[in-house]
Amino acid sequence: MIRTSLTIALTMTSLTQPAMAENVLTPLPAPEARQYPYEILGLQPGDPLDDILSIYAERSDAAPTSESEVLRVQSPDGNVFEFTYQKFTRIGDVGINGRLAKADQDQVTAMLSSDVMEQRPMAIHRSIRQPSDQLPEPLELKAQIEEAYGPPSRVEISGREMTLTYAWGEDGFIADLDALPPLVHEETFASGSVRRSEYELCGNAQHYRNNVEYRFTYPRDEDIKTGCIATFTVRYRGEPGSTVIGFSLEDFELGRQHMAELDRQIVEALTGEEVEASDMDL
Repeated sequence: MIRTSLTIALTMTSLTQPAMAENVLTPLPAPEARQYPYEILGLQPGDPLDDILSIYAERSDAAPTSESEVLRVQSPDGNVFEFTYQKFTRIGDVGINGRLAKADQDQVTAMLSSDVMEQRPMAIHRSIRQPSDQLPEPLELKAQIEEAYGPPSRVEISGREMTLTYAWGEDGFIADLDALPPLVHEETFASGSVRRSEYELCGNAQHYRNNVEYRFTYPRDEDIKTGCIATFTVRYRGEPGSTVIGFSLEDFELGRQHMAELDRQIVEALTGEEVEASDMDL
């Protein structure tokens, strides 16, 4: 078993400062063009980081904010693999005080891959809060989204909230999530007993990961949203005096590719290399 040690470092700059003597990750070829049509501000997961930063520069004079993490993995033999991983880049963040005060905002966040995928985003999110008279009503927004992408896979309207979900599976666009039969996950325990649980394709389930954020585990016993390629979700919430609209485009296929390759490079580095003696002054 390889144990992990994580050191979290928060930054408020657009650049990640590399740690000393970090391991080098080998990038994969650029991913293929995404099969789905959904975009946020003309951007999709898998786009080059420079494209993201170019859109940021067009929309904001302020430097993007970001959060980085130093990932350090140590094997039982004492081998160490360490690198800095910029988790996201963002513009329009009003901070915790602004969020508590329900300040107006237009925030865009790109959840980034590591250097294995050249920091290409795996998910893009946008959150808008404005006075209600400056934003469309829910059915007006629904009509605009359907004009661009057709009817959603699911529409949920309850009280002042509305959620539109577009889901893309291995066979393409899922026209009606509610019409799909439930899937069954089987888990066999050491005692020989089997536990079966039902879950929904592209839905949240306990036996797999529901987001693309990287966390090292070895051996890995869960995938990222098995069978689901991507989801595009539009959320609308009307509050007294203001309205919040959120857009989320998450590519789980890219997340699985990133996780598999980063896992492979870390494990290979920890188990397959000869180690040179240090020259520390003893």
